[in-house]
Amino acid sequence: MKSVLRHATFQGPLAMMRSGVSDIWRQAFAVAGRYQPFDAGAGKIVDCGDVYFSGDIPVRAGDVNMQTCLCFASPPPLFEEVEDLVVTPEGAGWKGGMLYEKYSASKPGLRALWRRPKPQQTIPEAYFVQSEHTDTFGDWMSEYLAPLARIGDISAPVLLPRSLAARPYVGRDSARLGVRFTSVEAPVRIEKAKVVRQSKVIRYWTAPDAVALRDFLSIKSIEPKPGSIVYLSRRGESSEVAVRSHPNLVLEDVVRERGGLVLRTAEASLDDYLAAANSAETVIFDHGSAGYNMIYWRPKRVIEIVSDAWWMNAFLFFADAIGNEDYRIIRSDMGNKARVAAKLSEALAAPLLATRKTALHLDQATLT
Repeated sequence: MKSVLRHATFQGPLAMMRSGVSDIWRQAFAVAGRYQPFDAGAGKIVDCGDVYFSGDIPVRAGDVNMQTCLCFASPPPLFEEVEDLVVTPEGAGWKGGMLYEKYSASKPGLRALWRRPKPQQTIPEAYFVQSEHTDTFGDWMSEYLAPLARIGDISAPVLLPRSLAARPYVGRDSARLGVRFTSVEAPVRIEKAKVVRQSKVIRYWTAPDAVALRDFLSIKSIEPKPGSIVYLSRRGESSEVAVRSHPNLVLEDVVRERGGLVLRTAEASLDDYLAAANSAETVIFDHGSAGYNMIYWRPKRVIEIVSDAWWMNAFLFFADAIGNEDYRIIRSDMGNKARVAAKLSEALAAPLLATRKTALHLDQATLT
């Protein structure tokens, strides 16, 4: 039963139901003076441009091949200095006996609000990242590395919720970036905290976000070989959030028949992604966090394989932000496996679209 409920078909409705219930008692704690949500007037969101794609339209994505990017009308500061902030292993940020959403790593659960934490340690200074999600590699890239990339010199430890700090990619990135990512194992009082704020609306990437992240990661991208193809297959991978499946073996055969490279994301390392840069003129990927490894490449065409049970538009905006304008979506649950294979073959046979924006992005020094 547990594995069934983790399927993407159920996760969306369950998450909405839990969120609705949680909002009720969060309001009660706010009235009691224990919880401070984001200010109602802060964080006004506006449209900042449309991004187009070809192919299938995902379920619940409207009726046109387009999604609208969202931005903050007045972006928050890159970081906010806070004195005597107490952070917990779960990512809650407390000050003066009150839990603040804008200082926390997600909306608090009942357990986080019920008991005020008692600091077990005091440190003079540290960074802490305000975020909404701490579950996946995608959350790490989008809600942690992306805002940290805007900071510049990170001169103090970056404290992380315990569950996120345990992820292998956190230790890997700590070593290569020279940043001290530190797990919060017990409540910690930070005398002078710098709370890093989200400068973009979570999944709505823009070109400046991608430029900053590439610079932060010291990426020297390689121009891909003309006609090259790489497929990021989720074959053998289990989702950390919502289980879904694709006809991976059929798609892998289509790619190999055309001389393309198949990377199974359950097994691929960072070195594998870096080595694939020469093979990434066309990038095919099953919707999932591994798509963020496109940050290391210069794709001229991106094809996203999506499930009817689970889709978010994050990768459409991400691909647009790194300069790609030839984006196609294929619904893997629409029709049988032969139909999906035929759609992929059709997409690969089509000529590449001219990508004015790619040339614009790659002219910037940070991407060379």
